[in-house]
Amino acid sequence: MKLGKKQLQKGLTYDQIVYLFIEQTDGVVKDAMQTFRRKLGVVEQSKLPKMEEELHYFFLFALDYWWQKSFHYTQEQKDMLERVFFYHLGTGFGDDAQGQAAWNALQERFIAYGEIVNERVDDSAKLHGFAGKLSEYCGIGYLHFAILAPSLFKTAMDTVSVLKTDKRRS
Repeated sequence: MKLGKKQLQKGLTYDQIVYLFIEQTDGVVKDAMQTFRRKLGVVEQSKLPKMEEELHYFFLFALDYWWQKSFHYTQEQKDMLERVFFYHLGTGFGDDAQGQAAWNALQERFIAYGEIVNERVDDSAKLHGFAGKLSEYCGIGYLHFAILAPSLFKTAMDTVSVLKTDKRRS
């Protein structure tokens, strides 16, 4: 299911928005991975699971970033969504060792990507920074991410822009 204005005109709860964000993330990453499966060589194919994980982290970061940057929401709405978002992500990872490792990795990625967006450089340099960081995390050449990172970042912005609401609603 894709996010669309019909679903959003009904006044979604924060839980529903987070669910849609996570569902959207899964679909976007699945589509990106199809492209990688066709383009990567035999040696790089072994890195596909790591790439999928990293693309999830990146897209989740991008969704949170664009939600927080949106002028369509009050600070209270932004704070509430962030609390619900991280609660569901933390719960989804679970409390076993593997889940804790994934949670720690997600937090590390949010910090790393946050540092990139806070750099005092132009937007194209930031997009190159995302591509470089994804390349580093995945152990795959930069060129694989030079187009994908900006595309995913824009897709996250488009996803969040669909979620325009009445600022009086909280």
